Amino acid sequence: MSATESQFVGSIVGLAVGDAIGYPAEFRRRDQLLAEIGPEGITDFIALKDSRFSRPLFAGTDHPPGTFTDDTQMTIAVGESLLHGSEHNLDQLMVEMGRRFVSWSRSDNNNRAPGATCMEGCANLSLGVHWRDAGVAESKGCGSAMRVAPIGLYFKDLDQVSDVARASSLLTHGHAAALEGAAAAAIMVAMALTGAEPERIFHEVDARCCDSSPDFRATWSKIPELLANPPAETLAQGGLGEGWVAEEAVASAMYCFWRFPDDYKQAILTAINTDGDSDSIGAITGSVMGARLGVESIPNSWRQAVEDSQYLHELGTRLWSKCSYTQNAE
Repeated sequence: MSATESQFVGSIVGLAVGDAIGYPAEFRRRDQLLAEIGPEGITDFIALKDSRFSRPLFAGTDHPPGTFTDDTQMTIAVGESLLHGSEHNLDQLMVEMGRRFVSWSRSDNNNRAPGATCMEGCANLSLGVHWRDAGVAESKGCGSAMRVAPIGLYFKDLDQVSDVARASSLLTHGHAAALEGAAAAAIMVAMALTGAEPERIFHEVDARCCDSSPDFRATWSKIPELLANPPAETLAQGGLGEGWVAEEAVASAMYCFWRFPDDYKQAILTAINTDGDSDSIGAITGSVMGARLGVESIPNSWRQAVEDSQYLHELGTRLWSKCSYTQNAE
């Protein structure tokens, strides 16, 4: 692999790994993770209903170690949309993305606690609602920020990255904080791909995303002052929040990236051993870390054991191949 291909693959695989390691931690408190799994919390793939948990909070069937969630499933839909849609026609691209979201929503594999807002947006799309109007206007959940990594990989210009990411949010989430969270998450990936340092990325996102959403600004602005504080304080209520809404999930991922910019494993384990939306914080963190450091930075056991590993590697390569061809053609 060339370095650039490695970074594309690293971002896709890194997202899925962060998502899958965080899946069993979602809806559980950090204190429970440390008390029942071990003093460092979750440090590897475990089953969704691991026998060490005293309160398996998930209804339905168990999932084996390495299973990813709707975060990765929707990321795949975004990636495939970029490969098969028109990058030069935003409306056509969003129609293609919406079609893939609806197909995902109806799939038998959509059994990993999908977000209610994402499902409502997909239902609206299936009824023929225009993609700009399909999203839940008042929802600022992190469901649109968790899936935008392929947009950050694919487009070079940050204006285009931001515009496409915001448009992709409208399919399911219409609140300004959700739009800016999606733009921020995609910008983080795009800039990590170029080797930009965390401080520079922080200021770029601040300049591009904070004016349009007071909610996003209020959380994003806390990151520098909380950077030296331990994760147990920062990734919780009273810090950056629990990650259920867009501004909290993206800011939490930025915190993990900024603290450990050259250590994929430590950034991920910091992201997922939290009180809140562990899989989404892990997914966003993993996409940025993988884009910065390449797939080799991900422990081999993780990148091989994650669900659909071969396909994820191939998706990253396909995105890189099409992107490289497009850029060379220019």
